[in-house]
Amino acid sequence: MKFLLLSILISVAAAKISTIKVTGTVLCRKQKQPGLEVVLKESDSFTPDDKLSQTTTNKDGFFEISGQDDEWGSIEPYVYIFHHCRILKEGCRTRSRYDVPQPVINGVYEMSYIDLDIAQSGETYEC
Repeated sequence: MKFLLLSILISVAAAKISTIKVTGTVLCRKQKQPGLEVVLKESDSFTPDDKLSQTTTNKDGFFEISGQDDEWGSIEPYVYIFHHCRILKEGCRTRSRYDVPQPVINGVYEMSYIDLDIAQSGETYEC
């Protein structure tokens, strides 16, 4: 029992906090997209992914989102943008995923302009 407690304490102490900030302006058909849901998540291997933060794009289609998590190694963050670009069926939406590159962990990932007209691999549709 003492060994188990000691192992847990060591593993908690070994975890480090990593941060990320992501910014971007979302476009569809060359128009800025206000009011879109943007979610920052962190990929986990054995448990459900962690939701770090959530926001919406402003009137100019711009968003800024940040979060932090403590992991054994580096965090593996990604951004979901929920939108209606390229949707033909009313009431449906697309969930586009954008991975954050490892070199910008503990810094800022400036996505610049995000063109939703370009499909991402692994997009999902919700109706």
